Amino acid sequence: MDQIIEGLIKKKKEVAGSTLENHAYLKIPDHDKHYWSPEFHVTVEKREKGALIRGVVGPSPRVWTMFMFFYSAAVVFFFLGTSMGVSQWMLGMDAPWLWSIPVCILLYLVILGAAKFGQYRGKKQMIRLWRFLDHAIDDGEKKKSDED
Repeated sequence: MDQIIEGLIKKKKEVAGSTLENHAYLKIPDHDKHYWSPEFHVTVEKREKGALIRGVVGPSPRVWTMFMFFYSAAVVFFFLGTSMGVSQWMLGMDAPWLWSIPVCILLYLVILGAAKFGQYRGKKQMIRLWRFLDHAIDDGEKKKSDED
């Protein structure tokens, strides 16, 4: 399967990537790539009858890491601000930290909106990667049936 995918990558030029043993790493070529472009990681496990193909589509590691950092920061600031604000309020002091609750919720919603926008922007490219893999599977099945 890896030889078929590698051959299609070289022949078609619509998808970039590489293969190593039973893993394939498919991505969008540089001339079509944008910040939200997805990547597709595929593993093929040979079975007694056929093969099991597993794939994960997601953003590039730098985009994923950035979003995890922003989500984590919003959650940490939410809990820190909430505990400080509630403590101040229970002691009868002014509690300006309570403002962190709506601010962090708004920040979380903005981050979520940006992630949804990125999913929207990368949808067509994700479909392109998926169709490329379907084409490679079809070629592999044809090659196997020709050998039998």
